[in-house]
Amino acid sequence: MTDLSDAGASARRAARHVTLFLDVDGVLNSYPVTGLRFLRERRRKVRAWHYELHFRPRVVRFLDRLTRRRLVDIVWLSTWSQRCRTEIEPKLGFRSSFEVIPMPDDTYNRFANDPHEWWKARAVEEWFAANEEGRAIWIDDDLTAPETRAHFEQKYGSRLLMIAPEFAQGLHEDHFSLIRDFTYRRAVPAPARRTLLTSEPTGELAAVQVPAPGLTSTDSLAGDSASVANDFPAGIGTTYHGKA
Repeated sequence: MTDLSDAGASARRAARHVTLFLDVDGVLNSYPVTGLRFLRERRRKVRAWHYELHFRPRVVRFLDRLTRRRLVDIVWLSTWSQRCRTEIEPKLGFRSSFEVIPMPDDTYNRFANDPHEWWKARAVEEWFAANEEGRAIWIDDDLTAPETRAHFEQKYGSRLLMIAPEFAQGLHEDHFSLIRDFTYRRAVPAPARRTLLTSEPTGELAAVQVPAPGLTSTDSLAGDSASVANDFPAGIGTTYHGKA
């Protein structure tokens, strides 16, 4: 016999479960970060494939927690392709391994501003077509491309949260609350009603329903206002990863 409380909890988990499409360069890696900033942000550096990466372990831990709590399924959507599993996951310290959508050609991110040509945009479109009720988060520094962003905002609305970190900064704590709110939506409570006793002309006491003071919903998510720098730093992302 199914425990109704367990069934209810499973339904709630399913309602807030989302797929998170995750990029690497400009999101996890922000090379180069030097000097006091490197120390202040508690960055670490590792070598993955032929490159040096500067990342925040706290960001990796945050993403790991989301998957362990079954709030998201992470899918790598990066020009690193299968190297996300062989290089990025072990070098950055992810505890789990995630699905990869590999880059199908050598266009990299050259068509980021064309939602019909960019391979990442086509991959996300295909996911939505296969998941008609699904919700997703897409984190990619190239999502500042105006045509692509407008296309997905208009077509999927509240079903898709797009976060475009600044390349030089990457994903950071200010984005965490946006992600948590999107993955853990709470129902807005209905306005409470209170019962007052009032004397009717008959002299008898009657119950009168009076709405409580208005409760307002603050459900909307603030948009990310970060923008990608026009000139990307030398190093990773300029050749193999198509950031030039």
